[in-house]
Amino acid sequence: MIAPDGRTACARMEKARPMRWVICAVVALAFAPQALAQDYVLRGSQPTYRWAGFYGGASGGYTSSTVDFSQAPGPEVAFILRETSIEQDEQISTWSVLGKRNPENTALGAFVGYNVEWNNVILGAEVDYSHSSLNASAANSLTRSFSDSGSLPAGHHYYYTVFDGASSSFQMNNVTSFRARFGWEAGNFLPYGFIGLAVSRVSTTTAALVTYSAVDYPDSETPPLTPLPNLGPITGGESNSQNAFAYGVATGVGMDVGITPNLFVRGEFEYIYFAPVTGIQVSLTTARVGAGFKF
Repeated sequence: MIAPDGRTACARMEKARPMRWVICAVVALAFAPQALAQDYVLRGSQPTYRWAGFYGGASGGYTSSTVDFSQAPGPEVAFILRETSIEQDEQISTWSVLGKRNPENTALGAFVGYNVEWNNVILGAEVDYSHSSLNASAANSLTRSFSDSGSLPAGHHYYYTVFDGASSSFQMNNVTSFRARFGWEAGNFLPYGFIGLAVSRVSTTTAALVTYSAVDYPDSETPPLTPLPNLGPITGGESNSQNAFAYGVATGVGMDVGITPNLFVRGEFEYIYFAPVTGIQVSLTTARVGAGFKF
């Protein structure tokens, strides 16, 4: 009876051994900042991490985006229907033929910056570069019918049927943001926020096809009005491809954590809103982690 109990006790000790290693590792990490206290700058009786100076590092994360194509075909449709009464009266170029897409991808990047300490306030400037291939496309069509009497003789009313078809594509690979950072030092922890300008090179292609026809339905009069000739079908197409710079506002929050006097890690959340390019509006949301070195 004693031997089985002894074997059971040994088995329990074997199972508990990995847990003891985990507990020891947690305790070691918890007391690591105190072990490095001699390398920190002392302010009063509390050790404080030195954040001032130049730094740089690398990061990785994930980017999700919203690409809004709803206004992309507008310029092409407006050009096709230029100087027509239906564009002036019905504003067909504003119809939302296309919708939104949400491409996602991994993001790899690098950052460099400079911090200035002012009591517990940390102010800095940083340049962040991120590579994430984001591609999206949309294609759709819309048919509507309406009555329009613009530029017609009195008593005449054209009943139009308009087909508006469009397609658009978007590609963005690299984003660079120029940030102003502001943080609050809490020992070797630095929570921070930032705001700045984001720039990216993008490629866009948009095509539109418009077909319309019209039948006159004049008012009932005596003698009856002679209907105007039927219109159409009239078809027009237009396309546009561009490589352009997109400019936006970058904002976000994060935290740097000092590991050694010169090494730190960070976690960050960034949101960028870009001004429309060729009618395509894009916004990015990126969550990333990174490691940096202070010079």
